[in-house]
Amino acid sequence: MKLYNRKGINILLEKAPKTPRISMSFFFKTSKKEKYYGINSLLARLFLQGTKNYNASELALMFENECIDITFKAKQDYFKISLIFLNEDFKRAMELTKELILNSTFDDFEKEIFKMKGEITADLDNPRFKLSDSFVKNIFKDHPYSSTHTKILEDLDKITKEDILKAKDDFFKAEKAIVLTGDFEDEEEKLLQYFEDNFDFMRSYDTFDEIEDIFKNEIEKDKIIKIVKNDVAQAQIIQGWLVDSFKSENSAKYSILNNILGSSGLSSRLFVNLRDKQGLAYTVRSQYETLLHSAIFNMYIGTAAKNIQKSLDGFKNELQKLADTPPDEKELKGAKENISGRLKYFTQNNAQITATEGYNFMMGLGLDYNERFIKEINAVDKKDVSEMAKNLLSMPKLVVILAPEEYLKNI
Repeated sequence: MKLYNRKGINILLEKAPKTPRISMSFFFKTSKKEKYYGINSLLARLFLQGTKNYNASELALMFENECIDITFKAKQDYFKISLIFLNEDFKRAMELTKELILNSTFDDFEKEIFKMKGEITADLDNPRFKLSDSFVKNIFKDHPYSSTHTKILEDLDKITKEDILKAKDDFFKAEKAIVLTGDFEDEEEKLLQYFEDNFDFMRSYDTFDEIEDIFKNEIEKDKIIKIVKNDVAQAQIIQGWLVDSFKSENSAKYSILNNILGSSGLSSRLFVNLRDKQGLAYTVRSQYETLLHSAIFNMYIGTAAKNIQKSLDGFKNELQKLADTPPDEKELKGAKENISGRLKYFTQNNAQITATEGYNFMMGLGLDYNERFIKEINAVDKKDVSEMAKNLLSMPKLVVILAPEEYLKNI
């Protein structure tokens, strides 16, 4: 993928010959804290609800008739508009997208708030979702990353149309990028000139990163949160730590540890030792989730309520084993191949390339990040894995447990 800058507009292009559909994304970096939790999510939902020139039904019909797939997504670190369309429909797709970006009215925000409340309430009725919500809210306490369903639900009624318009304005004052992968009909220069002439509002600006400035990346001491839910037979447990993100030299090491511990499916240690050998788990896994300003390493298990303490002991034991005895060369090699293979698998089609390269650029990782990361993965040795396990054992952790009340009394 090549990066061009035309009068302040970041444009990333990847030519994919003989592919019938173009994948395209407009990225906007999130650098300001939401006034109220949920504003950015609400903004994403409102873009297709009507513009100055078309109502929601007319917009839906136009996108359907032109076979243009468009989605809006608000994430912790960015806001993204994604499109997939036939090569010959490029200009029509751009006209409609520009109409949405510049002329959306957001008039139906109250109706969308009502719908959003209902969906959030339904989601929180799911035990596993409720567990995850509590975990994220507490591990990122008082930080923008703690924008979970429960916190959004508390703030939704405070949001005004002016708040939504201000949030949109903030995105246009931040760093942005246009990312496109496909078999473009025009030459690159014509394509670049088209964006320069028609998308001047995508110019990037150097803005103060408020979110980075306020981040406090630490948990001061071990904490256990108990969620009573008496209408379930199964306990849900998540245990996690705030750790280094992808800009750290430890990122590749944590990725290897995660793969060995619980993200490689049937061969992972948590699956083999806690599920197969001890029969503790219905579901068990680990996860290393990287964000721009932080990352989470966590372990999750769904188990019989009577096995809560055994499961917590199991988490600790598996980490201790890796801390005391590094993995052998076969296990280490398998983890490296698994990670590298997944990375290559998820960057095969146009949509995957656009999403991955656009994300890497917006996070400041560079367009060669995937290649560099694979090299870093291959450089990890056995002692590095043990070092990361020791790190987790020595760091304060957050544990959230959802179960019937009688099984939480002695935890």
